[in-house]
Amino acid sequence: MTKKIAIEQGKISPRGISRYKDGINIAVKIPRAKDCGIFLWTKTDEGHEKKHKIPFTDKFRIGDISCMYLPKVDAAGCRYQLYADGTVIKDIYAGKISGNEKWGKSVNQKDIFYKIAESDFSWEQDQTLKIPYEHSYFYCLHVRGFTKHKSSKVAERGTFQGIIEKIPYLKELGITAIEMMPAYDFCETVLPFEGKLSMNEVAKQYTKDLNKEKESIKINYWGYTKNCHYFVPKASYAAVPSQVETEFKTMVKELHKNGIELIMQFYFEQENPGFILEVLKFWRMEYHVDGFHLKGEHLPLTLLATEELLKDTKLFYYSFPYDEIYREEEVVSYRNLASYRDDCMYDMRRYLKGDENMLTALVGHLRHNSDNHGVIHYITNYYGFTLADLVSYERKHNWENGEENRDGNDFNYSWNCGVEGPSRKKSVVELRKKQMRNAFNLVFLSQAAPAFLAGDEFGNSQKGNNNPYCLDNEITWLNWSLLEKNKEWFSYVKSLIAFRKAHPVLQGFRTLKMMDTLSCGYPDVSYHGSQAWRPELENYNRHVGILYAGNYGKKDKKEDDNTFFIAYNMHWQKRKLALPKLPKGKEWYILANTENDASIPDVSEALTKAETGVEIELKPRTIVIYVAK
Repeated sequence: MTKKIAIEQGKISPRGISRYKDGINIAVKIPRAKDCGIFLWTKTDEGHEKKHKIPFTDKFRIGDISCMYLPKVDAAGCRYQLYADGTVIKDIYAGKISGNEKWGKSVNQKDIFYKIAESDFSWEQDQTLKIPYEHSYFYCLHVRGFTKHKSSKVAERGTFQGIIEKIPYLKELGITAIEMMPAYDFCETVLPFEGKLSMNEVAKQYTKDLNKEKESIKINYWGYTKNCHYFVPKASYAAVPSQVETEFKTMVKELHKNGIELIMQFYFEQENPGFILEVLKFWRMEYHVDGFHLKGEHLPLTLLATEELLKDTKLFYYSFPYDEIYREEEVVSYRNLASYRDDCMYDMRRYLKGDENMLTALVGHLRHNSDNHGVIHYITNYYGFTLADLVSYERKHNWENGEENRDGNDFNYSWNCGVEGPSRKKSVVELRKKQMRNAFNLVFLSQAAPAFLAGDEFGNSQKGNNNPYCLDNEITWLNWSLLEKNKEWFSYVKSLIAFRKAHPVLQGFRTLKMMDTLSCGYPDVSYHGSQAWRPELENYNRHVGILYAGNYGKKDKKEDDNTFFIAYNMHWQKRKLALPKLPKGKEWYILANTENDASIPDVSEALTKAETGVEIELKPRTIVIYVAK
């Protein structure tokens, strides 16, 4: 027999429903309705399930939070739903759910049940990594798309476990952080009538028309939606959905063991500022997440940026109000904030394709950094073309999205190298490979922290689709067979990452001043044209030389780094630049040239000596790296 459940005043935190003493504590937000409360299912002594209806009253309400304590209720053996005026409603603070475990299956709120999350995971000695931005390399991926393709050859395709299986690959590549597209619980199915009817009408229409509308149901593959549970990892991304919390934590722990951070994307649509803060604090403490890429409008940026608990947690946003966050001339001990803006992406694309009047913008982006916050640079992202498509298409090809190619960005600033789409013409293929090398060099030789899209390192294509938000197929799944086909390109990307890691002068750990603050004879960064020390940034020019003085970067905090001269020419004709004169005993050597696909060697290797005292001639659409030895 199950006795009647006693009700006492509960604690206001933690939010949600949690284990407390020998019972459960309830602290949930629920509308002020005539009849509202919780449906609670408990186990009887005989092992059967008993349903209880427990109404909320003003007696147990503090502000908008209803809080009660139910003594002698076994938290492990119960499930619950919230209700208001006859309708089952979402528990926005739920830490564990059931009913949405199968990807692509349409579910109604009445079919979602909540359980009480347990916190018995053994983290061992795990801690967030706190890798500085100057040592960070971000890799943006979609959990399902990363390993869902059969070519991924993982045992648990499209899951958090699949990411664990790919950790050796990620280490070999050299990335230091995964930026993960929404991986909290969200409803990926979009019914045709959603947004047009009230919640009660949607529930009725859903049951009535589910079979009829089944073929019209669209997938929100990316997951940017307000129909989500922010405190729960997505069960359909787990190899064992019922154990998703453990699998997610295991993934984080294994990433950390291998020196890789986890940055989670969170999309908020008109959420309460305090609620957003609670979400971030929860994932930081419960799941050891290293940072968050915040997405959405009207976010409480100052509140989040000044929260003491998040001071060592990376936070990305388009732009923070830094003047509100930092005192004048304040220098922070750990730069946790970062600007994540598209303007650099589009300017670099325009320079890459050879548009005029881009040099001034380019040199500004390449130097852009801050003493107080990070800057993230990228030339591709999950929205827009992949890198292979950026050099293969000038027009979007989104027909499979079902919107008659009207969706997606019309301004990609891409160039197809002469042929739209796939080509077997050798000159086109080779030019595209060269442009991909140029694109990665633009990103990785800037002072900002580089980020790139998963699959770009082996030439993954989405067939010209620049907005595959609703596709769950081989267009959005990474084709890992390209890793073998394009192994030279993969080796080049890997060597470029290793090259940047080896040289502090190329890593943006401070704002470059373009001054000789060390009195070493060279400014930290300088710009050059056909005559040394005289850049030619006129709107019709597309070439510039940039010198990074090695005195301003210390290897192992004591030895001066090498001095580098990087020559850029995105004109379709040859251009000339002058190499600056070096101190006695040193000469310029050619380290790398995007004209060929050879991996970037170590500076200690025997290199080709560059001509000095005269202008160097740059081939069209080429970046050359020189090192002083």
